[in-house]
Amino acid sequence: MKKIFTILFCLFALMANAEEIKMALLQPRVAEGSAPCKPIELNMIRGELRKAFGWQSEFQVLTRTDVDAMLKEHGFQQTGMVDDNQRKQVGIMTGAQYICVSTVTKDGTQLYIESYLVDIETGVMTNPATQFANVLNNDYSTLQEPCNQLAKEMLGELGGHKKSSGVTGRKSSQVPAGYVDLGLPSGTLWKAENEDCGLIKYDQAVNFYGSSLPTKEQWEELKDNCLWTWTGNGYKVKGKSGESIVLPAAGWRSCDGTLLSVGSNGYYWSSTPNGSESAWDLGFFSGGVDMFNDNRCSSLFVRLVR
Repeated sequence: MKKIFTILFCLFALMANAEEIKMALLQPRVAEGSAPCKPIELNMIRGELRKAFGWQSEFQVLTRTDVDAMLKEHGFQQTGMVDDNQRKQVGIMTGAQYICVSTVTKDGTQLYIESYLVDIETGVMTNPATQFANVLNNDYSTLQEPCNQLAKEMLGELGGHKKSSGVTGRKSSQVPAGYVDLGLPSGTLWKAENEDCGLIKYDQAVNFYGSSLPTKEQWEELKDNCLWTWTGNGYKVKGKSGESIVLPAAGWRSCDGTLLSVGSNGYYWSSTPNGSESAWDLGFFSGGVDMFNDNRCSSLFVRLVR
């Protein structure tokens, strides 16, 4: 009986491991004859591809710096990645089954991105995809959608690696009215809309909303575990459950009462203080999302959690 149990256990373990497909995502290289690319442009392309692959497949994406060092040492990127020995080295050192290769051609503000996959086992280069991106005024958020499309095209023909949703979430009957289950690791539910108090000072928000006001950690979880898409006047925040909320860029009010950045920036209080005069809040504009410190006498918006 013990032998049968052991065999079954091993079989289930092998099946679980087989579902995890690893991909080595290389730093994009600049095409010959291209205008020079800024490091941030190449880093942003790689970062957006990493997020896109994670959302659209069962791949575990590998982007470690030691992988880059190994590839550089073996001249992998410079050779076009067709050498059998180099390909096998990548598989051994990373455990990856696929390699994603990208090349960027820059002309003014236009970026032309070519990507394809290499099957570690066979060496076959497959699923090529191309996209254009236009980066104006250092607004790198415009790279998100082209990279999403690149990942979608490359994964489209890899049968069996598409995932249904990744998170089942709660039944709708278990989610209180007005809240959304985004499938976050902590199980936190987010209110679908801002509170109608409008812009409010920190101390007033904490006193009135108490534990319903999200902590700094809850905002960071939302930032790190959701897909953020700029809508033109705010962000659509989509969770792994497939549900989403919208955070308007409704500006903020300074301590002297001046209303600022309406339509371009959004700021939302957390309940987490930072010293006696300031507190943490989530802030964003079209180019990014981050945590900030603001004076408690500033007036920001409120989005509640459960």
